Amino acid sequence: MNRHLFHGIIAGSLFAAPITWIAAMDALAEGDAVTIIPCALFGLAAGLCIGALIAANFAMFELEEEQHSPARHSVQAHSHA
Repeated sequence: MNRHLFHGIIAGSLFAAPITWIAAMDALAEGDAVTIIPCALFGLAAGLCIGALIAANFAMFELEEEQHSPARHSVQAHSHA
């Protein structure tokens, strides 16, 4: 599960960074320095929510993959001679 969770966190952060940047740039475009921090925090929260959903999706994919994997049991035959 670690591999899929790691990929989910990376993919989620790739969504969180641009969303935070876009929200902060909107506040910078208006020129109001007081609104930059709340806009950046709102963008970060929105990005982290999307990122968490993506990471959860990757983790659920891993669990589903484990459930459908074939069982690996060795069968030993005993001969009665």
